[in-house]
Amino acid sequence: MLRSKILKKKHTIAIIGLGYVGLPLAIRFIKKKVKVLGIDSDLKKIKMLKEGKSYIRSISNTELKYFKKNKSLVTNNYRFIQKCDVIIICLPTPLKLNNYPDMRYVFNCAKKINKYLNSEKLIILESTVYPGASEDFLKNIKAHKKNIYFSYSPERENPGDRSFSYKKTPKVLGGKTKLCTILANLIYKPIVKKIYVTESLRVAEMSKLLENIYRSVNIALVNEMKIIADKFGINIYEVIKAAATKNFGFVRFNPGPGYGGHCIPIDPIYLSWASKKLGYKAKFIETATNVNNLMPMWIYKKISNYFKASKRKLIKILIFGISYKKNVDDDRESPSYYFMKILKKNKIYFDYYDPYFLKLRKGRNNNFNKSSIEFSKKTVSKYDCSVIMTDHDNFNYKKILNFSKLIFDCRGKFNQLNIKSNKIIDC
Repeated sequence: MLRSKILKKKHTIAIIGLGYVGLPLAIRFIKKKVKVLGIDSDLKKIKMLKEGKSYIRSISNTELKYFKKNKSLVTNNYRFIQKCDVIIICLPTPLKLNNYPDMRYVFNCAKKINKYLNSEKLIILESTVYPGASEDFLKNIKAHKKNIYFSYSPERENPGDRSFSYKKTPKVLGGKTKLCTILANLIYKPIVKKIYVTESLRVAEMSKLLENIYRSVNIALVNEMKIIADKFGINIYEVIKAAATKNFGFVRFNPGPGYGGHCIPIDPIYLSWASKKLGYKAKFIETATNVNNLMPMWIYKKISNYFKASKRKLIKILIFGISYKKNVDDDRESPSYYFMKILKKNKIYFDYYDPYFLKLRKGRNNNFNKSSIEFSKKTVSKYDCSVIMTDHDNFNYKKILNFSKLIFDCRGKFNQLNIKSNKIIDC
């Protein structure tokens, strides 16, 4: 019986999707002496794992000794799940070019595992989805029988945050049935301090969307406040400092050049799309998305208008930071790419500097063939201005100030460091 097997720690977990969610999750189970099988379609990732090499900066090579020692336990072949008792799916759920949810990775996975569900198994979906997606997932499992259990538990990873732990952060969990919930609870119990059980799959699915839409809306609010403060000639960061002294009813959010990552730019669109199908337009959510998407263009216009007003030519721009947020090697939906597209369209030459990206990776929003420049006074001083798009902690901001002719700070980093200069313009 599966329950007995889990309690005796004789079960094997297959984790499908070894990216920013799946790989850290696999490591957590491995540390608790649970047998883990890793499955991913990316042959390059599989090769690196078998060699004990990490492709995620926050994960060290020493944490991957398990796969180096057990090379057969990382594969792109789904047939190995026949030997597994639990299947946890951590696949991406991006957007199509028309901004509709792209669920093909998750639904194709259901079709692939379908023929290997030959015995009692628990399937857990961790990918961010729209309400009702778990039910749609199960429609693709034709072999669905009484001995196949299903739960949904949305990931809560925070890339770049070395202090993140499920010892502090609860895990949300919803099961198709009471037994499904009990089994999933037993699976996560060794790696999670607290589990919050929802009354249904849909509640669990929507809770993940609310978490990230909350951030999207508040980021949009503070970004719009930045635009308004700029019109009034007010320093938005001083406004935020003042407001943040209130010890109730206020949570601090900082403005930026837009938003990025897999969750915040995408999750609101998933819920908006699903809501629209039911006949309701999510006006508030869509407005927040529009404001955040506006920011790269607002930054370009501010820079362009500054040069026009000062009667100086804007020919070359140096971008600092490709990552969507500081201290991570993650460029998914990065506002830097949207900013680059605007510069290209307006025939402004640009380069970038980012130690996390020595060369740009091809992706949905990036087709630029560029490499990070050498950081030196000789190179940086060649550009008409520097633009801080990502505020990595390993940037030398004093040298950036010294080397640059002019700086447009989109993250308020110099304000945070209390570095003042007439060369710095908040943007």
